[in-house]
Amino acid sequence: MVDTFAKEIDCVLCQERFSPVIEPGEDKPSYDIYCTSCVKWVRVGKSDPVRITLRNILKLEGEPLALAVQNYLAPCPCGNEFSHDAGKRCPVCIRKIKNQTHGSPAPNEYHCIWNIPKLKEIEGKIFEYILGRLNSEEENLNQLIERFESGELDPGTYMEGVENIQIRDATDVAVIKTWSMLAGPEMAFRAAEEHGLSVRYGSRILVSIASGLEIGYGTSILTTLSKEEKNLDGPERREIQTFIKKIAGGF
Repeated sequence: MVDTFAKEIDCVLCQERFSPVIEPGEDKPSYDIYCTSCVKWVRVGKSDPVRITLRNILKLEGEPLALAVQNYLAPCPCGNEFSHDAGKRCPVCIRKIKNQTHGSPAPNEYHCIWNIPKLKEIEGKIFEYILGRLNSEEENLNQLIERFESGELDPGTYMEGVENIQIRDATDVAVIKTWSMLAGPEMAFRAAEEHGLSVRYGSRILVSIASGLEIGYGTSILTTLSKEEKNLDGPERREIQTFIKKIAGGF
């Protein structure tokens, strides 16, 4: 693993200097990281659960975060690595190669962009974070609403609290999605039940787990939840059945 990025690089093809992109622009939701050999690329979004997990679990920003992202990407289907410098080839040359290459048929086998076995290096830290959140006594949205309705909070403080809770919950969901990829389809739901994730987050967290498994293994959320629904009972089962009907076009 490299421990830093060169700010400027001489392109090995045209010799022009260029600066590798290491994160999405302020007005961009994602950015592309190219293979060091071919012209395949992966798209990493600001909302990617693994990127969010790396930022919050390892406390990384900027270049250190980009290095971690690159480190945990799975190899390209061609066998080489994805790198922010695209094998020291500038974006102009990459575009020329893409225009001149007809490309090969897409592989039938699903290819996760993340190296799941390698991510298991931080599985302990991820699960420690989740357990910490399960045991947290931080104020939830219902408690915040109660304080606002009782007149304890002014509208500005209330709205700030809502935003903070939404950010916190979005981070929790991203980390749980990443954890579900590492736990795998055979263990994720069983472990979630054992540790009471639904009690903390509601049945919606089961949808998030299915989403994480879709990212990791390519199985659709609908297929995963249709299989898992049989193991649920009570309100939780009814909520998941309703969700399945909605995404299957039943309504």
